[in-house]
Amino acid sequence: MSLDWENQQYYLNHQKGFEGEGVLDESTETLPPGCLVLNDLLLEHRNSFFQIDALLVCADTLVLLEAKNYEGVHYWGAEKFTKSTGTVLENPYLQLQKSKVKLEILLQSLSCRMKVEAYVVYVNPEFILLQAQNNDNYILPSQIHSYLRTLKLNSQPNAEQKRIADVLVRLHKQDYPATKLPVYQYEHLRKGLSCFSCNALMTSFIGHYMHCPACGERMNVKRLIKNGIDDFRILFPEQKVTTNRMSDWCGSGDKDRIYRVLKENYQAKGNNHGRHYV
Repeated sequence: MSLDWENQQYYLNHQKGFEGEGVLDESTETLPPGCLVLNDLLLEHRNSFFQIDALLVCADTLVLLEAKNYEGVHYWGAEKFTKSTGTVLENPYLQLQKSKVKLEILLQSLSCRMKVEAYVVYVNPEFILLQAQNNDNYILPSQIHSYLRTLKLNSQPNAEQKRIADVLVRLHKQDYPATKLPVYQYEHLRKGLSCFSCNALMTSFIGHYMHCPACGERMNVKRLIKNGIDDFRILFPEQKVTTNRMSDWCGSGDKDRIYRVLKENYQAKGNNHGRHYV
């Protein structure tokens, strides 16, 4: 569907943030086994949620990293950043500091005495920060790899590292609190299958493999159909998944192919016209 300006900006901001977290994840993948990396943690303590992009569990220190995918010129301020366009943003370290304190309180309840350090990591190479104070709570794009090399790590994680990492993984909340979503209805959405690479919508499918008309990506049609059905189940969890509905949702193609994908990947409930899949 077409989004209005406000929802489009909201979506683009989330997409940019997601891409920034991916860049940070790629950087931390190079760390040796002595550092345990926990990505995208959602924790709760005293009825308060806080999210961590990456947590490095080192020998005697927990390093909390917040990825920011800002680009362009920004002027530093203790409480706010000002973009060259005049747009004002909250200094991201303020929110990071709140997460750091909540994590420290949580760790205290877990009898963990490891100290906590926290940094905002600016991952976009086109980000420029002017008039910044000489402090150590941010890492610029050119400093990411050199900073990671300074971490004090053992060859293998010790018992306390493993204990804390295991506990935090168990405490991770699988479901995020309710996120703002635009109002949408089935009848208003364009139907078809989304390309795995560029998300272009293909309104028909044929054969075992097909190429995206937008980017040329070669894709397995069965996987495309499965992915489209999963999208429907996320968007419309209260609606029944039937062969007829999925044939409409996935665009024009072989209805028997839809039926086979449903039969292979989901459990059938009911009989005849009342049959649906869960």
